[in-house]
Amino acid sequence: MHTIKMFFLNLPIRGKLLVFFLFASVIPLLFFSIYSYNVTKRQLIGQTHENMYTMNNQINNNIENRLETFKQISSLLYMDTTLKEYLSHVYTRGIEYVEAYKYINDLLYGVMANNADIHAITLYPYNETIPSDGLFIKYIDEPLMAQSWYDDLTESYGDAVYSIVTENSKDESVFTLARLLNNHLLHYPYGILTIDVKEDVLYSLIVKETFKKDIYIVNSAGIILSTTDKSLISTPLSAIIGEGPWEGEEVGTTSIDIDGQESLVVFNSMKLGWKTVSVVPIDHVLADARKATNRMLWISALSFVLAIILIFLTAQYFSNRFLTLYRFIRRVESEDFNFELKSESRDEIGLLADAFNAMKLRLNGLINEVYKKEIMKKEAELYELQSQINPHFLYNTLSIISSHAMRSQDHEIGRIVSHLSNFYKTSLNKGKRNILIQKELDITRHYVAIQHMRFENLFRVHWQVDEALYHHQTLKLMLQPFVENAINHAIWDDDYPLNIIIRLYKAIDCIRFEVLDDGAGMTEEKVKQVLAPHMEAGYGIRNVHERVQLAYGPDYGVVIFSRRGIGTQVRITIPLG
Repeated sequence: MHTIKMFFLNLPIRGKLLVFFLFASVIPLLFFSIYSYNVTKRQLIGQTHENMYTMNNQINNNIENRLETFKQISSLLYMDTTLKEYLSHVYTRGIEYVEAYKYINDLLYGVMANNADIHAITLYPYNETIPSDGLFIKYIDEPLMAQSWYDDLTESYGDAVYSIVTENSKDESVFTLARLLNNHLLHYPYGILTIDVKEDVLYSLIVKETFKKDIYIVNSAGIILSTTDKSLISTPLSAIIGEGPWEGEEVGTTSIDIDGQESLVVFNSMKLGWKTVSVVPIDHVLADARKATNRMLWISALSFVLAIILIFLTAQYFSNRFLTLYRFIRRVESEDFNFELKSESRDEIGLLADAFNAMKLRLNGLINEVYKKEIMKKEAELYELQSQINPHFLYNTLSIISSHAMRSQDHEIGRIVSHLSNFYKTSLNKGKRNILIQKELDITRHYVAIQHMRFENLFRVHWQVDEALYHHQTLKLMLQPFVENAINHAIWDDDYPLNIIIRLYKAIDCIRFEVLDDGAGMTEEKVKQVLAPHMEAGYGIRNVHERVQLAYGPDYGVVIFSRRGIGTQVRITIPLG
């Protein structure tokens, strides 16, 4: 948990905004899409069930109405007493049934002429004295008795029964309405009436409702009487969609799997025991919902991409502003105050920029105040140093003057006094901090000349200076303390004079002074003590280093290289110009 927290805290602002957006919009949108799809799915399935149930009821009503028409026709024939007499009369002469033929033919032709859906009407009299005419009157034979409806006639008591769909001699699909003719003679029927109805009667009632669904009209035995695929007629429905509650229940709905595809099944029963079974694949039901969901997802994805771009640009905008503020803070950290952070906005970052500018000005003022105080302190120390420049040096110089004056009158005394006078005159520089490099070298030359009088041949000074740098400014009394330090501490053998090299040269964008000697040298610890703050030893040397850094910055100052028994090199670096 801590790792995740730290990972989030270390993310840049644009990363945090993207994470917030992901949790604030994308995930809720995903859940909303799934929830909406499931709700829509349930609603569509429920609505489809209601629509299919209503459709099945309408189909059932239409079929029952059409079948009722054919049943009424059969009832007219069933109630026709003249027909009954003709079918029941015992004929002994051929001429007797001619009148019967004429009546029957006229009657049945008239019925068929007014009902185009009737393919054939046939009478099967039990009266063997009336011969068959091969058209309307036929004998009861074995093929007839083998029909599925034949055994049901005896239990129908004169009511209509229906057969499965078969093909007639003209390859037309028909189903048969059969009726036992027993008018007024319930237990003594006088014949059988069959009406062959074209299967198209049923097909025409379902064909307009079969868009994206399959509709089956089945009888009480589950045999298909009509459907859109006519090759399936007379096939058990269970062979097509399997067994299910439609085989035992009158009304219902269920879901089944057909060839790996989930389908919704709705079934309704008719009064005569037939059923209308409608089957629709769930994919078809949900097709519009999935299209709508897909459109919503595409729109959401597009919106998400646009939002990501906008959030990224917004985050980049704020990130750049923060990075700009960060860069300026780093400039302040490096003590660069020569800028102004501009912000035209008045939002939180703009207010922060204004506060930063105010803080920068205040900080710059405080630093300048401290800086000036430090310079004043160092200059005061320098003045104090100047006011008491080595009393021993002054005492010894005066002693030399006195000695020479007592021994003899010599011009050398004048030179000593002249060097001393010029030394003080140039070094004091009317109280000014800066001085020309040429005059700084003159101070050192006067000092060296005076020291030669004291130490005679104990040291030699070699000058290697670039006179082209004479016109540049430097801090006064910057070189002399190191020459003094070399003379006072580096001489270690009176038989071997000390060599001091004073250099002045131009380096890359800077000017360098160097004082080298081949004297006793110092250990590394001694060098650190000389440059360490708050140490009495090397105060004058450290004073020069601090004054250079205060005047020119931390890139400049004094560097000392020394090895015991080999010598010392002091390098002073100041800026060029």
